Amino acid sequence: MNRPNDPDAIERQIRALCETGEREKAATLVVESYGREIFRFLLARLRDDDPSGEVFSQFTEDLWRGLGGFRWECSIRTWSYTLARHAASRYVADARRRRRRETPLSRSSGLHDVAQKVRTQTLAAERTEVKSRVDQLREQLPVDDQSLLILRVKRRLDWKEIARIMIDEREATTDRAIEKEAARLRKRFQVIKEKLRQMARDSGLLNQESGPLEK
Repeated sequence: MNRPNDPDAIERQIRALCETGEREKAATLVVESYGREIFRFLLARLRDDDPSGEVFSQFTEDLWRGLGGFRWECSIRTWSYTLARHAASRYVADARRRRRRETPLSRSSGLHDVAQKVRTQTLAAERTEVKSRVDQLREQLPVDDQSLLILRVKRRLDWKEIARIMIDEREATTDRAIEKEAARLRKRFQVIKEKLRQMARDSGLLNQESGPLEK
């Protein structure tokens, strides 16, 4: 369930399924292709297995319901990150309230099974993965700064894609708004890099593991 070697091909497959009305197959392919990296993104934001799992489940339902109205103004991958971040924000903003789902996803569906498999495999990998000291420094940053580093450094998304994901969901996502947010995030990224460098200097890591800080 890793990211496909040809992202353009997987996007075309997903779009073809949507155009023929095969929404669940399309959503399942999205989760198979991008689910693990989306779940890792949520784990970094929420820092707890159970809330991350709950939000990931909500993300898959939002994906399933939203595919019919998706306008293809960005890639499915970018939109998936946007859905995931919005789901996480709702969870944090109102952890006690759980809205009633009007069209719940059947737990016997193929999409539900794939989502469960992604969660289980990703958590197992996270628990066995040895984190570098640089990763440990990154975890000391604010959540949005960590998300920005993940999207730019690890996922290698371009600035407009990142802006679509990170922009406040209450704001209009016009081209002008996206460009403005992209410019802001580029500046913020430079600030974060300098902050990490200083943290690495203070910890004596800059010469040992400087590579990840320079990306």
